[in-house]
Amino acid sequence: MPPQRDAPHPTDPLGMPEGLLAAVICAGLLIGSFAVTTAYTTMPPGERWAALTTFSLLAVAYTLPGSAALYDALGRAVRRDWRALATLAALVPTLYMAYSVAVGRFELLGLISAALFAAVPAVAMLRAADSRTPTAIDAVGIGYLWLSLQLGLLPGFGLPEQGAMVGFFQMVAPPLLLLLLAARGWPGLGYTWFLSAADLRAALLASAALVVVVGGLAWALGLIGAPAALPGGAALLGAALSAYFFSALPAELLLRGVAQNGAARALAARGVARAELIGLATGVALTLVGALISPGGGWRLALVEAVAALGYGWVYMRTGKTTASAVPHMFVALLLMLFASL
Repeated sequence: MPPQRDAPHPTDPLGMPEGLLAAVICAGLLIGSFAVTTAYTTMPPGERWAALTTFSLLAVAYTLPGSAALYDALGRAVRRDWRALATLAALVPTLYMAYSVAVGRFELLGLISAALFAAVPAVAMLRAADSRTPTAIDAVGIGYLWLSLQLGLLPGFGLPEQGAMVGFFQMVAPPLLLLLLAARGWPGLGYTWFLSAADLRAALLASAALVVVVGGLAWALGLIGAPAALPGGAALLGAALSAYFFSALPAELLLRGVAQNGAARALAARGVARAELIGLATGVALTLVGALISPGGGWRLALVEAVAALGYGWVYMRTGKTTASAVPHMFVALLLMLFASL
């Protein structure tokens, strides 16, 4: 009997794997925005090119898995041989060392932090590789990654170092998380650039509702007020891109794609009733805890973010896509950023 082949992935009207063109466009938008934003920052040419190169590599690694064909190919490669996963995970400390040396900011503690940031969740998820459903060991690995970011335990190291647009570890986290989930073979993560009309409709309806509800709550709690001046069109577009890719989507990958989805699937496998609703509650609870323990957090911001997380979780339940639930998250992040009074 001939060996079975994987079912072919859908293609777009251009004959490309579905989502690939959108992934390339997203990478281009990220890299272009970074280049334009940092062009006005005075820095040595070597630092500029080191920052742009590092950011570009991470942006491509971040966006390309949004094509199902590429994500599945990555998963097959790293599941076939653990050394492939180890090699790709080792790029995190390698990139840290190369960039920090180029800008004169190399620290041994930073290199150790970068190595642990990649190694701890990778080892944990390799130990759970025999299970197709989420396990407690998965939670330990991902929890380490989440807490490292949430508690500010990692060195404050920016891209670029002068006038940082995004933290190095904040930019590393999404592609690292996608690599680890591909290695585990979790289905249903929902990281895809292919959004149907129904997906967009649910995301935009939730966005409108949350802007009203969360905006009113944040105003009542004194978290937002009338801004002195709103940014122009180009600056607003740049802020929206930053809010989506650097704040909303990474959080949705962790809190919806991993926490909500993982808890729901683990409970459903054990026959627990209302597993989806418990998964939703798990994502909201982690949002609440994260806001309370993060530097600069507090009960008012935690309450606002928990209410907003109910909306993000609803979108994820309706669409099954983190790229869709990140849309209302982006609008709320923009609202809190542009109208912040604290």
